Amino acid sequence: MKMRLINCISALFFILLPASLHADNVIVEVSCDSVQLWIGEQTEIHLSVTCDAGQKVSFPSFGDTIVNGLEIVPPVRTDTVFLNHRKRTTVTRSYTVTSFDSAFFYVPGLEVYVDSLPYRSRDDISLAVYMLPVDTTNLDAFYGPKDIMEVPVEWQDVKTSVYSILLLLLCLAAAIFLFIGWKNDKPIIRIIKVEPKKPAHEVAFAEIERIRQQQLAHGEDAKEYYTQLTDAVRAYMNERFGFNATEMTSDEIIENMLRLRDRESLTELKELLQTSDLVKFAKVKPLLGENDRNLVTAMEFVKETMSQEEPMPQKSEDRVVVERKRSKGVRALLLSCVIVLGLAACVFLFILIREVYFLLF
Repeated sequence: MKMRLINCISALFFILLPASLHADNVIVEVSCDSVQLWIGEQTEIHLSVTCDAGQKVSFPSFGDTIVNGLEIVPPVRTDTVFLNHRKRTTVTRSYTVTSFDSAFFYVPGLEVYVDSLPYRSRDDISLAVYMLPVDTTNLDAFYGPKDIMEVPVEWQDVKTSVYSILLLLLCLAAAIFLFIGWKNDKPIIRIIKVEPKKPAHEVAFAEIERIRQQQLAHGEDAKEYYTQLTDAVRAYMNERFGFNATEMTSDEIIENMLRLRDRESLTELKELLQTSDLVKFAKVKPLLGENDRNLVTAMEFVKETMSQEEPMPQKSEDRVVVERKRSKGVRALLLSCVIVLGLAACVFLFILIREVYFLLF
């Protein structure tokens, strides 16, 4: 009988020994950042469990309060720290709490479950919430509710909306323009008005007459006067005789003219060109009478050398230029641009609606 009792005690000891050793490996602690608060002030309660890595930890489930009057402010945070080369772990859950009543709150040891076994913290928490002191003897220090303050609208508040409106209008305008171009796939017809070409001597007479009416011969800028006068004569030679007189020197012009006329008839033209070179390059100032004589020389040279054939009167005509239709690649590109701009307009419209909603509500 005695031997049987010893065997039962030994068996019970060996059954409870692993559970006791396993329980020593679990440590449950609870702490509070501050145990004294003013009404409405917040503090945090930390419930930590240290156990072997891999064990499942279940924290207590609270509603809006931990104890009656001590409210939980969401969110509830959970942090995990590994110890001893990841063999052990510490899981901490933090509760932000507050109270709107002045009272003394007692939070008994909190219970957690590790691998479905209950464990309770050894420490309790005592939390005192105090009322703010009010000086009731000085009633003038209390003020009634203030009116609703109107907050002025600043550029920082509306700049996103303004930019969204501008970009929205720009995208819509570009999309409409490109859509019209894609839709109207008709040949492009242009009408060009062609004016008849005037004879060379008429152009030269008109230019020399303009120089005479502007009184450039009597002005102080002789270089400008001779430049315009000789340019008119050179342009006339280009059209009348077919050589590029505007790019030639005075001697080269005379050499080309000697093939068409005798040297004696070119004497006055040569003097005009030489006088022009002296004025433009040597800064010689000729007399006023010499300027007038050179103007007459230019006029007489055009009269003597102009074509004697009377050109047939020509009227201005309208030329119709028909351009080809747009290629398929261009039409596809236009349609793609329209789609992209439409999507961009939708994005800017969404941003605008969101900004207006946040601004008003």
